[in-house]
Parts: sequence; C-alpha cells; structure tokens
Amino acid sequence: MSPLKKYPLLLSVALLSACGGEPPATVESAPQAQVTPAVQATPPVAAQRPYEVKAPHGATRQDEYYWLRDDSRQNAEMLDYLKAENTYADAMLAPQAALRDTLYAELVGRIKQDDSTVPYLEDGYWYYVRFEEGKEYPIHARRKGSLEAAEEVVLDVNVLADGKGFYQAAGLAVSPDGGKLAFFEDTSGRRQYTLRIKDLSTGEMLPDSVSGLAANGVWTADGSTIYMVENDPVTLLTTRVKAHRLGTDAATDAVVYEEKDPTFYMGVGKTRSEQYICIGVQSTVSSGGTLYRCQHAGRVPCHRSA
Repeated sequence: MSPLKKYPLLLSVALLSACGGEPPATVESAPQAQVTPAVQATPPVAAQRPYEVKAPHGATRQDEYYWLRDDSRQNAEMLDYLKAENTYADAMLAPQAALRDTLYAELVGRIKQDDSTVPYLEDGYWYYVRFEEGKEYPIHARRKGSLEAAEEVVLDVNVLADGKGFYQAAGLAVSPDGGKLAFFEDTSGRRQYTLRIKDLSTGEMLPDSVSGLAANGVWTADGSTIYMVENDPVTLLTTRVKAHRLGTDAATDAVVYEEKDPTFYMGVGKTRSEQYICIGVQSTVSSGGTLYRCQHAGRVPCHRSA
C-alpha cells in the first residue's frame, strides 16, 4: 500500500508544503484513526405541548416545544431531556472518538500557545494580554512607564475559571487613577454578566457585585462610581444605564437612563478628552446619545437622528 494512502494526513501536509505553507515543527501527523460504524441507539423524542406565542404586534403562533425554554436552568424535566440527548450523542459519536482526538491534536498543534498582544500605553502603563502554554484563558497584565519595568498581573482569568464549566471575563476597565479594575464575568454562557471590582494595589476582590448586566462599564473621573448597562432578564436586550457607587448596595444604584424602545441597543463610553461619559443608542436605521460629565456636573442632551 502506498504510504500516502495509508497516511492521508501526510498527504495533506505535503499539499500544504507545495502551496508554500509549512506546518509547525511541533505537529506530528498521525495515522488515520479507524472509524467503526456507530452503535444503534434510540434517540430521545421531545414531548409536544400546545403553547401559543403572542408577538408584540399582535400575531400569534403555536410552539409545541416552548416548554423546553428555561432561562433559570432549573426545570428538572427539561434537564432530563437534555441529558438524554447528550447521552444519545455520546453513544452515536463514540466510534469516532479516536479520529476526533487526532483532529483536535492537529488543530491545537497549530496554535501559538504562548502568544501575546501588542502593548498599548494608557495613563502611564503599558497594557497587554498574554497566554501561557497549556492554559486556556488570557492573562491581562501591565508595566508601569516602560516595557522593561516589572510586570503586574491585572487579571489572571485562568485562576477565576478554575473549576468552572464555563467562564468569561469581559469589558475590563481600569479606573483613571490605575488603582481599581472593573470587569464583567459570565459563568453560564448566557451573556448575562456580573460586575466585579478588583483592588489592584492589594490584589483583593471588593465585595461590590451587580448582576444582570452587559459587559460594558465606564468609570467616573474620581474612580468612585461606575456606569453600567443593565440587560432585560428575558430578552437580554440592553434596557437601562445605572450608576453603581463603590461600597454601596446594588439595590440602591441610580437609574441614569432608560431606553423603552426595544429596537434600540445601548452602550456607554467616554469621549477622547475623557471629560464626558457617553450613553449611545442605535438601531438599524438611527442612532444618537446623551452626554454626562464624568464628575456628574451636568447633562447635555444630544440629537437623535431619525
């Protein structure tokens, strides 16, 4: 038998080389995994239950599988059905396990595991993100004044993700004085985030915690308050901008702006001068916003164009 027929992955590597792209030296092509026919298994069948869905504009439709929706992930019957689906999928795909592992090794072998981003300068610090070999999550770090200065780890996501089935840290924002880090974490994969605050001088997490947010926040100039965007708990659409003052109960957070039109999306940011906090709203055909002074000194409305 021809070696290329016996080892099709070698043929793929040869074709890549002929086209000018050479695979990394660390990747070793493996013989094709033997695939055996899938075992016969009985697929689970979801029950159909009449349910009428009413749209805001008055239209209705029947959704017999609406009972499978459970945003709280607590419905025992729904969870049992998902487990049955996963068990069936595992049984059907078991014969391809060796091939799957081979392909996974090939893909991972082509990823630079100790990669890092280009540093950028902000408020006297050089910020960058790096990865360590064998770890799945990023390490956010900075160096004060010079790239030759000692590294300060702003946030090691590997530590926060340890032991969790899913974890994402997004929307990182350092306070203007460089002393505190605000970030938003998601532990379910639903993109419903919780605000967390880290004291960068001590490395400790502050007790402040606000749930049900988008991964978007902006500090005020004095670093005492952070503006954040609240999500609708069902639709996940951005609905309100709230201001959380550090050390206070999240239940007392002031509502700064509320968007009642569900066709608009909303976010917060700062102007280039950093003198204003911007609340921007936009839809498919229009956009606009409102400006707030970072020091809470006043409000200047902006024109919303139609």
